[in-house]
Amino acid sequence: MSEIVYSIFIDIPDNKLDNPGWFENGVQVVTDKSLQTKNSLLKNKDAIIERHSRYAKDIGADYKLYKGNVAYQEFVEMFESDFPEVSHYDIVNFYKHWVMKDLASKYDAICYLDFDVVPNTSDSIFEAHDIENKFGCAHSNALASWGKTVAPKDYNTCIRNPSTKYWNAHAMLLEEGYKPDNDVFNTGIMVASADMIHRLGYFENFKENLNIMTGLKEDPDSMYPYNIQRVFGYDNETLYSYLVHSKEIPIEYLNGPWHYIVDERKKDRNQADTSAKLYHCINKKMEWFL
Repeated sequence: MSEIVYSIFIDIPDNKLDNPGWFENGVQVVTDKSLQTKNSLLKNKDAIIERHSRYAKDIGADYKLYKGNVAYQEFVEMFESDFPEVSHYDIVNFYKHWVMKDLASKYDAICYLDFDVVPNTSDSIFEAHDIENKFGCAHSNALASWGKTVAPKDYNTCIRNPSTKYWNAHAMLLEEGYKPDNDVFNTGIMVASADMIHRLGYFENFKENLNIMTGLKEDPDSMYPYNIQRVFGYDNETLYSYLVHSKEIPIEYLNGPWHYIVDERKKDRNQADTSAKLYHCINKKMEWFL
């Protein structure tokens, strides 16, 4: 069976970084979080590439890093022409699904790793999961639970909060006649067979789906409270959840050692589980494990 591990590194220009700030008194706070993320990825770039490629070699898979090549530039141009409101951050995250779709025509099994994921094992992610029958991806449902019960007046979170992704997918599913409850996924690590990727069909009706997102964000008669609707957007995980639930795609949840979250609550490396197989450093402290 042919297998590949891949990642994406795009150095987004400073003037095209988005603002993922929360809201205070109805005004979005300006943060430099995107710039901090960019600088951390640049600082750890060579070490991350080495670790990813070593992991692929250890499990007998090919490895490829995708950068801002001609194919990516054409992908960006499509968005700038058809959906200029979509940020470059979101374009990069849609691109990882585009690459996965493309690789599914060349390989039997595909694993995607965000550039802030650090492997800590020589065990094969392909052998550890039922990729022939399920799409491997982690969920963030616990992190989204707050947003399901909080009073709308207190919903002041940002566009990237898991709760926002829950409500955005909720709105898409309801709009298209499906049961709206959904999983909030974290697509920082994905693993699947080519057949499962084709079954997901991420880019089937892609433009139509983004138009649904736009309509829900701009609907003047929305059933969703303003504080929630204002953070609807074009998140890749929102669309992924919509497709998983509307197409009834079976999922194998990667939560645990195969998708171990390292976040701001962990103040140093010693607080992380040393038995984790894949560290996903959403706090961008990849150097702790490199």
